[in-house]
Amino acid sequence: MAGSHPLAGYTEFWDDVMADMEATAEEYREAGWDVLELHPGDVTPLPNSSVVGTDIEVDRLGFDVLLPGDEFSAVQELVEESAAEFDEYDAFRAQQSDVVFLVVVMKAEAAEKAVAFPLYYGEQQADPMLQRAETAGELRTYLRPLDDSERVVFAHHGPANLFPAGWGEDDAEGADAVDGADAGDATDEE
Repeated sequence: MAGSHPLAGYTEFWDDVMADMEATAEEYREAGWDVLELHPGDVTPLPNSSVVGTDIEVDRLGFDVLLPGDEFSAVQELVEESAAEFDEYDAFRAQQSDVVFLVVVMKAEAAEKAVAFPLYYGEQQADPMLQRAETAGELRTYLRPLDDSERVVFAHHGPANLFPAGWGEDDAEGADAVDGADAGDATDEE
């Protein structure tokens, strides 16, 4: 990974984040939850710094997450077949320099079902997304396959726990856990 990709120079840390996601999923399983783990190929903040100063209008606000086809099918099936809504989430945050790493667990509390996935972004690249999300009070995660023909969308209301440490408030540096956030709902878009 070269150039300006957020993971350039942080691949070992990303491996640690993936291991943390797997350990977190296992903790949920031990507590009786049915957990689906996702392993993104790429994560892109929307909008991002590449649209600043252009006339490009971005209608999506949040994380565009590319998934392997089998994982996308599994999360799509889980959301469609689940009688309960994924209306809460837990977020675990760590930061290395200006790169933010997250482990997000979307929860359908009534059904004890969860979807766990890691995210990452560079603060500078994600600044337009963060500013819009702060104003809107909402951020979304758009899960999609390579062909981008369909999406599963998770809404995160009150998304401050997905922001960098200290964004808009005094916050401790390093890793933080934020529980019980209001996630909104999950939808399946085509």
